[in-house]
Amino acid sequence: MKVDWIEVLLALFGLFIAYQLLRKILGGSWQTEGLVIGILFFNFGLMWKLYLSSLELNSKFERHIIWHKIKDEKK
Repeated sequence: MKVDWIEVLLALFGLFIAYQLLRKILGGSWQTEGLVIGILFFNFGLMWKLYLSSLELNSKFERHIIWHKIKDEKK
């Protein structure tokens, strides 16, 4: 399975946000607003990656259905 640079970037950003959240819980780090905005951007990135994956899966499914139609026409 190929790992995209988007997945690596999202994983690194997610780890950074988790680290900042842990520091906030323990008493320090970013302001709450900055942390919430970071979590929202992380969520947006995950949703974007999920959307791209669903588009790829949909195109594979459509090609598979076309293959079945061509196979049935040959019979």
